Amino acid sequence: MPMNRKLYPPNWNAIALQIKEAANWQCQNCKRPCRKPKESWEALSDRLHEWDCTHETNWLNEFLQDFHDDETGEWGQVPKIQRFALTVAHLNHQPEDCRPENLKALCAPCHLKYDTSQMKLKKRLKAERLGQMTLL
Repeated sequence: MPMNRKLYPPNWNAIALQIKEAANWQCQNCKRPCRKPKESWEALSDRLHEWDCTHETNWLNEFLQDFHDDETGEWGQVPKIQRFALTVAHLNHQPEDCRPENLKALCAPCHLKYDTSQMKLKKRLKAERLGQMTLL
């Protein structure tokens, strides 16, 4: 679900950056390193390799995806950029609530899993924002 910037405070970018830096550009759920602003893919792959060695995982399978160009017939691999984006989640799904204890730095896959698990709550909150009255 796309982010509605109107619901966030004007200084959201600064708040999100502060949370990401406090997490040392690592997902606070799976602990995987994420790409820092303007960090090269080579530098990120070096950090991932270092992390891989201490966590006994194979990041390469998650880092690259196969592609095929139908016009040229060419095959190759490209980085899965979105998987290494660090995002900031509102744990209570209320974008105006930017207390540090309500915010968590999550990689894109972990953020998506968290949001999906909370879909019923998110739908109710959206309906309330659009004017739906509550019974309680």
